[in-house]
Amino acid sequence: MARGYPVPERLAGHACLRGNGPRPPGRHAASGKANIVYLLFWISLVVVAYFGMNALIAPKIAKVAVSNNGALEIVIPRSRNGHYFVEGAINGHPITFMVDTGATTVAIDARVARAAGLPKGYVATFGTASGPAQGENVPRQSVTVGGLRIDDVTIAVIDGVGEVGLLGQNVLRHLDVTQSGDQMILRTKGDLRR
Repeated sequence: MARGYPVPERLAGHACLRGNGPRPPGRHAASGKANIVYLLFWISLVVVAYFGMNALIAPKIAKVAVSNNGALEIVIPRSRNGHYFVEGAINGHPITFMVDTGATTVAIDARVARAAGLPKGYVATFGTASGPAQGENVPRQSVTVGGLRIDDVTIAVIDGVGEVGLLGQNVLRHLDVTQSGDQMILRTKGDLRR
C-alpha cells in the first residue's frame, strides 16, 4: 500500500487491492476481444501483402495477336525480374518458357521432360551459366509458342533448369525477334504461319 492513502479496514484485504487477485470481469473480457481484433487485423494485413507481392512479382505472360499481313505476333511484356515469358507446349504438354536469346536450344528440366512424355535422348554436355552440365538431347519434338507450332525441334533436357523452360535459338530463328522499351515481340517470318 502507498503511504498517505489510508484504506478502510473492510477493503484492505480485498484481492484487487493486494494486486494479486483477478481483475473485474468487464475489463478482462474487453481486453481479450481487443487482442483478437488486433490479431485478425495483422493476419489479414499479411495475407493482403502476400497476394499483392505475389501478383507484383509474378511473370507477365505474352499476348498473341495477328497483324494486318497475317503474321502472328506475340507481344511479351517485361516481367519485374527483367525476363520475358510466354506460354507454350512441348508435344502438347503446357509449359511456360522464358525467352533466352543466348540459349542455343530449347531447354527443360528432366521432370518436365517426363511429364511431357519425351523419349530418352542421347547424352550430351551443355555449356550453362553455371558451367558444364550433363544432360541429353531429344531430337524431332514439337514446340508450340503462343499458338505457333514448330516441328523437328531438338530439346535439351538438363536437371536443375526448373519448372520454366528456356526458349532458345532453335525456335527463335524461325521468328523475327524485336525488343523495344519494356516489351519483346516475336513475329512469324514470311515462310511460317500458324
